[in-house]
Amino acid sequence: MVIKLDKELEIIKGEKNVELPKDILGKIESFWQKQVEINPHLFNGEVWSVTNFEELEDKFRLTVQKTNYAHYLYDERVGLEGNFACYNLNGGILLETIDKKYILGEMNETTSYPKVLQISGGNLDQNDIKKDGSVDLIGNIARELKEELNLDLFDKYMIKSYKMKYMEIPQGRRHSYAPMLKGMLMMTEEEMKQYYKKYKEYLKETNQEVEFEKLHFIDKQNALTELDNLDNPKRPYLKDLLYMDSIE
Repeated sequence: MVIKLDKELEIIKGEKNVELPKDILGKIESFWQKQVEINPHLFNGEVWSVTNFEELEDKFRLTVQKTNYAHYLYDERVGLEGNFACYNLNGGILLETIDKKYILGEMNETTSYPKVLQISGGNLDQNDIKKDGSVDLIGNIARELKEELNLDLFDKYMIKSYKMKYMEIPQGRRHSYAPMLKGMLMMTEEEMKQYYKKYKEYLKETNQEVEFEKLHFIDKQNALTELDNLDNPKRPYLKDLLYMDSIE
């Protein structure tokens, strides 16, 4: 479920890490070993789970605690309830080209979600936590955007403007908080295609990870129809996100 962010968003680090009972930790470890056997490229890095969500008069406040990717993936694919669930916090950006096309990335075969369509973005890590305990979500999104698409969020010649505008919130078994920027790209669809082609070639030549196997461009005026026509699996937030943005 996606909501509009019409208030300030504050994210703060909790004092403790996520703690799980031994029996659940054992199940997660067993699950993780099986996943690594299937895909040796997986890495059990840090993940930040939302342990408290408050809607105050002037802002939304999220409190996060550290856990790991195995916990997140187990919850995503097997399921956990209540305080044991991983309410993963991740940032993203919906990019729109000059000629009104949304940019979606198709995840590479080596990732946890081969062929899945999503916007550019990813999980937080320790680098996103400031000394005062606040979370630099914009910095997180900027880093992911640079790694995945080689775009500089703060370069006005690349991205004319951006605004924190949407957020996925948990619904049913989907345990995710995903604040999302809307960004206006200073390129056409064709220009971005050529730009990414060169960047992908560079990543391969230098033996670096290619997260997006390819890019898909969705016409803003016909977003939901074009999204439905793609056979790829899709992140659950995509339909709500594209609908909400396309009707503005």
